[in-house]
Amino acid sequence: MAAEFKHVMLMVKDIPATVKFYSEGLGLSVRMASPGWAELDANGTTIALHAAESTSTTGDSPILSFHVEDVYAALSKLEELGATLEGRVREPAFGKVAAVRTPDGHLLSLLQPVAQPTGASMAH
Repeated sequence: MAAEFKHVMLMVKDIPATVKFYSEGLGLSVRMASPGWAELDANGTTIALHAAESTSTTGDSPILSFHVEDVYAALSKLEELGATLEGRVREPAFGKVAAVRTPDGHLLSLLQPVAQPTGASMAH
């Protein structure tokens, strides 16, 4: 029997600030929050936040990728909450992409996909 994937866990310095960052910055739902642990719902995937014992355990993580409606609006909101843009917003053929570093040092990828043509415009 295969192992069951449970959640992605991030080690963070400040649970309340990190919950605010993801809930206000990206609109994720808060499933539960306590001083040492919180769980966020990212469209069915759980992002678990664990209070770090020291700063040496924060910032090492895979890249968390999010599709957003407007990359510049999402970036602005996240920067207000303490994120920093890594490099510049790029515009490859598939959409607009930004790499963002969270206050805990984790890396996020924001993608605003190219709008898909509607049925009416595809017919022409």
